[in-house]
Amino acid sequence: MSWPQNSYRSFVLAGASVLVLGALTAASVARAQAAAADDDLQEIVVTGQRFALSDANKRKANADQILDSISADDAGKLPDNSVTEVLQRVPGVSITHFAAVGDPDHYSVEGSGVTVRGLSQVSSTLNGREAFSANGGRALLFEDVPPELLAGIDVLKSGTPDVIEGGIGGSVNLRTKMPFDYDKQTISGSVGANYGDFIQQTKPEASVLYANRWQTSIGEVGAMFDVAYSDISTRHDTIQVEPYFPQTFNGKNVYVPGGFDWRSGEFDRKRLGAYEALQWSPNPDLTFYQTGFRSDYWSRSTEAGVYNAGGNAVTVSPGSTSTFSASGGLLTSNNLSSTAGDPLQIGSETGGSVASANPGLTNQHNVTTDLSQGMKWTPTKNWTINTDFQYAISQSQTQRIDLFSQVSVPSYAIDLTGDLPSIKVSNPAQVADPSRTIWGATMDHLENHIGRELSWSGDADYHISDTGFLRGIKVGARFADRTEKDNVSGYNWVGLTASFNDPSTFKYLSNAAPGAVTVSGFSNFFRGATGLPSAAAFPSWALAEGYPANLTAIHQAYGEPGDNTQPVTYTASSLSHTKTRTEAAYIMTRFGDDDLFGWKMNGNFGVRVVNNENTSEGFIQQPTGTVFYNGASGTLPGGFTANSGGHNSLIALPSFNIQFMPTDEVHLRFAAYQNMTNPSFSNLNASGSLGLTTDNNHLITGATATSGNPNLKPQLANNLDVSAEWYMPDGGQFHVAGFYKQIKDYISYGVTSVDVPFALPGGVTQSMRAAVSGYFNAQPAYVKGAEIGLQKFFNFLPAPFDGLGIDTNFTYIYSKSPGDLSYDMLGNRINGLPVDLLSRYNYNITGMYEKGPISARLAYTWRSKYLLTPTANGTNGTYTNAAGQTVTYNLPVFADDYGTLDASVAYSFDDHITLTIEAQNLTNSETKTLMGFGNQQYGRSWFVADRRYSAVLRFNY
Repeated sequence: MSWPQNSYRSFVLAGASVLVLGALTAASVARAQAAAADDDLQEIVVTGQRFALSDANKRKANADQILDSISADDAGKLPDNSVTEVLQRVPGVSITHFAAVGDPDHYSVEGSGVTVRGLSQVSSTLNGREAFSANGGRALLFEDVPPELLAGIDVLKSGTPDVIEGGIGGSVNLRTKMPFDYDKQTISGSVGANYGDFIQQTKPEASVLYANRWQTSIGEVGAMFDVAYSDISTRHDTIQVEPYFPQTFNGKNVYVPGGFDWRSGEFDRKRLGAYEALQWSPNPDLTFYQTGFRSDYWSRSTEAGVYNAGGNAVTVSPGSTSTFSASGGLLTSNNLSSTAGDPLQIGSETGGSVASANPGLTNQHNVTTDLSQGMKWTPTKNWTINTDFQYAISQSQTQRIDLFSQVSVPSYAIDLTGDLPSIKVSNPAQVADPSRTIWGATMDHLENHIGRELSWSGDADYHISDTGFLRGIKVGARFADRTEKDNVSGYNWVGLTASFNDPSTFKYLSNAAPGAVTVSGFSNFFRGATGLPSAAAFPSWALAEGYPANLTAIHQAYGEPGDNTQPVTYTASSLSHTKTRTEAAYIMTRFGDDDLFGWKMNGNFGVRVVNNENTSEGFIQQPTGTVFYNGASGTLPGGFTANSGGHNSLIALPSFNIQFMPTDEVHLRFAAYQNMTNPSFSNLNASGSLGLTTDNNHLITGATATSGNPNLKPQLANNLDVSAEWYMPDGGQFHVAGFYKQIKDYISYGVTSVDVPFALPGGVTQSMRAAVSGYFNAQPAYVKGAEIGLQKFFNFLPAPFDGLGIDTNFTYIYSKSPGDLSYDMLGNRINGLPVDLLSRYNYNITGMYEKGPISARLAYTWRSKYLLTPTANGTNGTYTNAAGQTVTYNLPVFADDYGTLDASVAYSFDDHITLTIEAQNLTNSETKTLMGFGNQQYGRSWFVADRRYSAVLRFNY
């Protein structure tokens, strides 16, 4: 193991200072506690939020490593409506509000993209066993899991050898309860409803749990089951500005956006989860268990919008009134128009540009099932042996259809100086006129992912002594076979209009069959906070709903004569079959000293050895067309070429954790360890496509390729962590921590130059240098930061204020990812990008109140600007500049500062019945993205979504 020498020396010194400072304050804390010992003490009944915080703090204090925990309250309820939202309350954990990592143009109300201390490479486990969703990634989609099924969540921030490898950012362990956790028959559950004020719809939710245990002639037997269902509907509106192209205006170099989009979408998700567990103890030293977990997640998303992307043909009209920022970016203009010419223009309108009016519909169904069984045996008071088998299967299916019409958007005015853009189209009636809108195209897309894992693990823990330096030795092994088949079709764009340059071929929406066209006014657009640019004429939702059965009929009615377009199908290059085989073994030694210079001390050290083998198989689609090759023109044979690859690695992951306890309440921790993360299955995808560019004489002028990289290495991180923690006698907790991570073989995405085999005319295969868009192991990235947190109820205040409490934390993170490949609008390489999905500043502050039957919470969560992706669809491409040169740009996209306020109030009628009222996004927060970097960074998208309200009645008997 090699450690960086200079880059973290100051970090170690700072960490040592934290430990010393904690030690100096420990004595005064202990004296204060001793002085208070003779005072009259008030008994505190721990329930609700107090119970949840107390249980979480006990887990944190008793852990062998640095972690944070969230526990369900005494009613079995986690504090939010999805696991993703729960996680954002943990110090150092952030989420995004976008549908998928790398897709900054589509909003997600419930959030996604969990990061721990700035890294998205987070492993997920269910009761300590690997859990995942089949979607091309490695981890579980936490939004798929009903929080009602969980007893708590642990976020492991430092490593120990007995924790499954996989997360350089950390590990999130979802904990479920077992039958023996209950001392009597228990029936509990909930029924409720939630309301979105933007979509104005109410949807139901419900859950039920049963648990019991019995003494029988064969020993003690326990059983439990838990079922939870919830349905949520939301709406979001979007305004989006296209990349800013360089131009000259009044003799000055300026940047002008190449168009704008506006759209409105609705999202409905249904989530059904079930969990069952059995336990059998034939005697007090032996327990067998079996668990089954299943989560079904259905989603339906619709979005309609107008996409006006004119590129560098959009200019500030001569004589217009326009203002610009200090860096030359357009702020306001009363007249923007296109110079490209517009064959769709009708009448006397001038300056228009062609835009797409597009309704889209996506249906998705995710299923995750986990079946596990094992035993715990304590043959002697010193030995504990655990073993378990696991079978997990996950499947995700997606079906998407987009229908496009084409319309001319005339000149427009734009004002980007406010919180939201103001865009005014000069003649909005033109955009909403079906007689001026033509049928454009259809585009359908399919995905089918299925992943399986079969694993076995075993551990033997030998307790040596409660005294002396060596306290115990733990050894274990794990074998896992995980496979995933990712079948992802292309985006099957098929034109309905023969030629956009020949008006004689146009078929207008006004001539469509009854019910085939919708004119949408985007009611209550952005809640009226900004003006709607224009209503628009669209193909109707009924046509989208009829996919795939009616796709051919759409083309026959509105396409070219004889058009018989069929729904998209999978091809050989759609499918990638990837396998990961893991063999791991570890040894960990626990040590301690009850009087080291007057302090207690304990810790562990050891190593986990992992043999990791990744392989991927697929097909590369060869290009088609005519090229000039070997002295004559020839037709490319096309077809598919088999492709495969893989990487095998034997990695030793050492770790060392130690804590000093000047008092029982003060813990000073230090951790040094290595961990690893496998490339995702989509990263390793062996399938893809090749392309050749030619001139007018069919001479080959360039080559391109798009695929994954089956030869990627795992990412390996060197980590240092320090933490000082104070556990207060009344259940409060305060901590301050620092961390440093250096990630070797960091995986990035961009365009690299690689030799690729091409199938050429005459049966010849030749390797050519190609610009490959894909993943690669880049230069090392690094992350360093600090966090501070406090949880406390103010019991010392007079009644009724002694029910007040606070739960707050703040995280600072600094990072660099020098291997990212992004380029500005002049084609210059952008340097200095941070690690994606990482905010420099994050904080949560929650005010709590719990007194008698009332429990309340007011929580504000905020994070600063962060990089969403170094490359995104819509902010990359090429254009010809004023000098006639081809410029390639690839803009990074950031999410701007974002904060949201949530609240809940609960009233317990008695020990069995509780009514809870909850509200989310009370501040009606706007989400904003930015494109570009430095002084050439401009607004990209603005989103607004629902406030959500819910009422839930819970029972527990």
